[in-house]
Amino acid sequence: MSGPFVAARAGQPLDLLERASAGNGWEGLEQLFAPVVEGELQPPDRVAMLLWGMHQYDDGRELIEWLMDITLRQPLRATGKTFEETALLTATRQGINGVGEVILKAIAKGKELADQRKSNGAG
Repeated sequence: MSGPFVAARAGQPLDLLERASAGNGWEGLEQLFAPVVEGELQPPDRVAMLLWGMHQYDDGRELIEWLMDITLRQPLRATGKTFEETALLTATRQGINGVGEVILKAIAKGKELADQRKSNGAG
């Protein structure tokens, strides 16, 4: 097998996605486009601890710095030919920045968890 291994992940079944978009009419469509509550984007504790642990070592820190380079540190180039194109470019950039933001939040959560474990004598 060549290339990276991507572990299986439980996703939303296709029938539920179809029902939400087509079976529930307008309400289903509105539910699909509803904003995501910030708490839903929080990683499991194990993932947060892994990112915090990576952050503590040179190689892991270099990886995280690179992720920040390709997300949050990129210059904003959102000048389109039309208002709509500019809006789309800006929305795309918000999505890219969102990845960097949740990584930083996960690292902060991992630090909090590590600090809690140390204060409880488990660290």
